[in-house]
Amino acid sequence: MDEHNPSRRAALGALALGTAAAAAVTASTTTASASTPEEFTKRGSIAIGVVSGVPPFGIVNERGEASGYDVDVANLIAKYMGVKAEITALAPPARIPALQAKRVDLLVATLGPTPERAKTIVFPMPYSAFRMSIMGANDLAAKSLADLAGKRVAVPRGSPQDTTLTRMAMPGTNIVRFDDDAICAQAVFSRQVDAAALPDTTVNQILGQNKGANAELKFAFALQPNSMAVRKDQMELHQWLNNTIWFMKNSGELDEISKKWLNAPLPELPVF
Repeated sequence: MDEHNPSRRAALGALALGTAAAAAVTASTTTASASTPEEFTKRGSIAIGVVSGVPPFGIVNERGEASGYDVDVANLIAKYMGVKAEITALAPPARIPALQAKRVDLLVATLGPTPERAKTIVFPMPYSAFRMSIMGANDLAAKSLADLAGKRVAVPRGSPQDTTLTRMAMPGTNIVRFDDDAICAQAVFSRQVDAAALPDTTVNQILGQNKGANAELKFAFALQPNSMAVRKDQMELHQWLNNTIWFMKNSGELDEISKKWLNAPLPELPVF
């Protein structure tokens, strides 16, 4: 399996714009000093980090405000806590560092609860999911992972797609690692690779921004649950979030958010 580390990063439509726009979003300047639900209630606010540049989970609207699936969930969490949500938009690599540095109290930021990440932060039960999918050139005959044996498949380095495809790939699949989703997609467009493993939401957004591109979504191969995240010293908040996520699932509120942003009902999610 190859390691590929390009020196020049390719930009793709809204993905690149979304990442740049994240810096322009007005972010909370509150120091994350509280750690329990009772303390947040007394303070009257909770600083929540959301992802930016990952449509439809994190986008910037026409007014320069953070919007998307995760913002709706963050505001719902704050509503049940009875406090104001102070939203901070974060590029994907900045999510966990912002939590660890106490710049935010909580992440609602489309994080895959991987064992590696769980060494340093704590995940409540998942609140959303996307499907890991294969995007390939139009003439690529691929309907399952077995059809990718002998092919070069791009993945974002260290992502859930990287971990899952590495485990599930058939012998002979040549996994090529790039820095992010946009570069993986560009590698497909330029025929550096035969296919890329990306979230289905990302594939749909990329293809929508690149009409006429010689690529299409081939098939989904796994469901990726997404979790919120807290620090290890916030176990009271962790337990409160588990209770609240369970309640929001049963009330149908998370299902409504999924239908709004993904045009699909909330799938069955694991509980832990």
